[in-house]
Amino acid sequence: MALKLVLFVTVMVAALELPIAKGTSPVFEVQPSFVPCSLGVNVTATPPFPNAQVQLRCGAGNVVASTTTNASGVFSFSLDSTRVFLSAKVHLSNCNLVVITPLSTCSSTLPAVGVLESPIQFIGFSLLRGHIALIFRPLGFRYSSST
Repeated sequence: MALKLVLFVTVMVAALELPIAKGTSPVFEVQPSFVPCSLGVNVTATPPFPNAQVQLRCGAGNVVASTTTNASGVFSFSLDSTRVFLSAKVHLSNCNLVVITPLSTCSSTLPAVGVLESPIQFIGFSLLRGHIALIFRPLGFRYSSST
């Protein structure tokens, strides 16, 4: 675990110190991801959650960015990492994705209160439109009765 943390910090420092184009900062990417219309226990044959609002929250729940899933329940984020670091004032490992649209919106059999949450995982970096892209993915959405 300590080795993963050291590697994560090293990559983050290198990405921030070596921007490709002068005056640019790395891009923060969350891969296109599926939001299930379920409590998140078994999502293999779950219908999508269309038009769900998804927030990127970091630190003590600070909302850094927000987007909406498409008709297939898929979303992605792409934003300047400076915004994430300045808004969160924490490491990206302290960020979560939170679906704030009530689950009952996609199915009347699901709770009207609570949220779907997923931690994010750093999976690598690549060059993207002349920028270094720090790429993350959700680890899996789970229902939480707290908001």
